[in-house]
Amino acid sequence: MDRKKIFSAAGLLIAIGATIWLGHYFYLRHIYVISEDAFQKANIVTVSTEDVSGNIKKLFVKEYQNVRKGEPLFKVDDALYKKQVKMLKEKLDALKFKKKSLENKLSQIKVQIPQQVKMAQDKLKAELQQLSMLQNKEAMAFINYKAGVEKAKSGVEAAEKGVEAAKTDLKRWENQYKRFKELYKKGIISKQQFEEIESAYSAAQFKYQKALAELKNAQEGLKEAKSLINNVSIVRKERKALEAKIAATRKQITVAKATLKSIDELKNSIKALEKEIEATKAELGKAKILLSHTLVKSPINGVVAKKWRENGDFVTPGLPVYSVYDPKTFYVLAWIEEDRIKNFKVGAYTEAELEVCGKTFKGKVTSIGTAAGSTFALIPRDTSQGEFTKVTQRIPVKIKLKDVPKVCIKPGTSVTVYIRKD
Repeated sequence: MDRKKIFSAAGLLIAIGATIWLGHYFYLRHIYVISEDAFQKANIVTVSTEDVSGNIKKLFVKEYQNVRKGEPLFKVDDALYKKQVKMLKEKLDALKFKKKSLENKLSQIKVQIPQQVKMAQDKLKAELQQLSMLQNKEAMAFINYKAGVEKAKSGVEAAEKGVEAAKTDLKRWENQYKRFKELYKKGIISKQQFEEIESAYSAAQFKYQKALAELKNAQEGLKEAKSLINNVSIVRKERKALEAKIAATRKQITVAKATLKSIDELKNSIKALEKEIEATKAELGKAKILLSHTLVKSPINGVVAKKWRENGDFVTPGLPVYSVYDPKTFYVLAWIEEDRIKNFKVGAYTEAELEVCGKTFKGKVTSIGTAAGSTFALIPRDTSQGEFTKVTQRIPVKIKLKDVPKVCIKPGTSVTVYIRKD
């Protein structure tokens, strides 16, 4: 009897428990849309080199390690990039030095050459004035030479005529003297008459000697007059030397003026160097950026979800090395049957049980998909041939939960969601 009562009581309790469970089961489904087809999600960032290639020199973090934004994740061999930066720096320094040299040269030319041109022009002006004076001096010396020679020649001719006349007169008086001397010796003429002839003969001798002296003086004068040609030669030599100096000064001015024209060429060279310097700076900037990109840092605060490469592996831009997710972007993605989507809206109260930690957290629906998941399948279902089996499609629903500790956030793990119906 007691055993029957025990079995009866047990059966009653089981029935009551089953009733309560069924009541709770149907109650939940009455007020909630429930789905176990839900998973934890987070924004996962694939970390790779941006624009450099090379062997991984060092990995700084391990899988599942917490990282902060800007923290180094891995280093790519930077030898080639350092070499490129060094070469461009040396090229830039050389270009700057060359530009500085040209600028100094331009500054000197701008100041010195105009001064040199002015000094040379002033010098040329003075030399031309001196040349004019020398030309006048040469002309006057030649005129004096010609006039002196002509005058001296006239004097010589006159003196020669005087000598001839004096010689003729002397010969006549000499004959007279000899004849009268014989007459005086014979006593034919008086002493007074002889002395008169003797005096005239002496006077003729003196006149002849005087004429000879005058001829000699005239000849000396002609010789001296002819020597004036030396003065002309000296002045002419000075003139030719000055003309050579003038030619050199003119050449100096021409060269200086040509150098002035080179100012534009120097300016163009400096402008070309400035453009080359800017281009080299741009290249150097890019090279420095590439060098800095050999040290790859975490783009976000988060957790390393996956390490794809090891030390020594060769990597290229876009080839993943780490996958990192940010727990702050954590959400739940639930797939709800199409016939139950109508029971709730964006903002609906939601509870979600996270299988990974066995806890339930509150939240709300933040978005409802506008197309079924099958639409985006790699091989979409084709019913165009007439075959058709109705399959309930599922719509993605995004849910945001509150106050979920990091220890419970494991993207990809299962979740059971309870979305309150309208």
